[in-house]
Amino acid sequence: MNPGKPDFNYLPYKVYNNIVYLAGQLAKEDGVVKKIGKVLKDISEAEASRQMEICAKHSFSWLEVAAKNNNTKIESILDLKVYVSCEENFDGISRLADRASSIFIEKLGEKGKHPRSVLGVTRLPQNAPVMIDLRASLKP
Repeated sequence: MNPGKPDFNYLPYKVYNNIVYLAGQLAKEDGVVKKIGKVLKDISEAEASRQMEICAKHSFSWLEVAAKNNNTKIESILDLKVYVSCEENFDGISRLADRASSIFIEKLGEKGKHPRSVLGVTRLPQNAPVMIDLRASLKP
């Protein structure tokens, strides 16, 4: 999946000591987040789950780019942070995070398993409903 390019003046990732620090990933399709707003208020949980999958696949694509540019391979996911724009009574943020986690486990097996944090927030960049960021290790 083509992860696109950053909209502003920042790097999509940085590698330091075989650790990839990935910028926050939104579920952009053709360069834009097509369905925006808060989960349940503006979009369904099913749509948010679909967008979470896109975020995870974009993230994995950037990890592949980082590995290729450093002549190596992805070793493991070190940690994952999931952000969900929602009302305070939405109880599905962990279910949405599970969708992202499953992508990394599907791609990397045991090495895709990771610690994670899941946060419900008031608003995300570009009024996106979901976003993830992560750190991963590359093989030395």
